This record gives sequence, structure tokens and C-alpha cells, in this order.
Amino acid sequence: MFGRGRRLFSVAAILLIVVAGLHTMGHFSSPPDDPALRAVESSMAGYRLDLPLGMRPSLRDVFDSLSLTMTVTLLLIGALDLLAAASSLASLRPFALANVVAVGALAVLYGYYRISPPLVTLGVVWLLFLLALLVPVRPAAVPKAR
Repeated sequence: MFGRGRRLFSVAAILLIVVAGLHTMGHFSSPPDDPALRAVESSMAGYRLDLPLGMRPSLRDVFDSLSLTMTVTLLLIGALDLLAAASSLASLRPFALANVVAVGALAVLYGYYRISPPLVTLGVVWLLFLLALLVPVRPAAVPKAR
């Protein structure tokens, strides 16, 4: 993967990091002032789970930790992709394929649960990784006979 494919791959990796930032902003933003939502959040904060090692997190703690896990995971994947793109690897195709599968699986997950912000943003990132995978690779230069 050279030229356009490597650039598409790098843009997709950067957008993955941007999606992580947007997700984090959404996580920490103020929720709408809705009495029903406040009741749900209060119930989540009040309900505690008995877990091993004597831990008793609230359901809200579990929700928050899983939400922030998405941030950390997307940041890690985007950073690893940028490191791969900056390396002297001859091909990023295996990385592009792994991203097509992983980001596509996340988009399907959010589509199934009807959560549009990550569905749309990850759908765009998935498309860029797919294009990076499908862009024709420039053939290696053939040395001239002397």
C-alpha cells in the first residue's frame, strides 16, 4: 500500500482519534434536562452490583467505565495505526483489513442498538479504511537490464 492508500489509511486513523475525542466530549457533556432521564440516572447510581473482590460498583459506574473504555480503545487503535503508517512497512494491507473488520463490527453494533452518533462517525471511518484497502497498489519498480 503506497501513496493514496497510505494517505487514506492515515486519514482514517486520524479520524478514529477524532471520533474518540467526540465520544469523550459526549460522555462528559450535560445531559438534557429531562425528568425521566434524571430518574433513570438516579436509579443507575443507586443500584449496586455485588462483584468479586468485594467490589460494589453502581450500574452508573459500570456504564461510565464501559463508555470510557470506548475512548481508550479508539485512541489506542488510532495511535497504533498512525505508528504503522509512519513505519517503513512495505504494506499496510493487513492493518487496513483488521480495521475494516473491527470498525465495521462496531458500526454494525451501533446500528443494531440504534445509536446514531457512533454509527455515522464510525461508518465514515470504516469507509476510509475500506478505500485504503481497495486502492490499487503501485507495482514494484522493475530494475532495468544492463
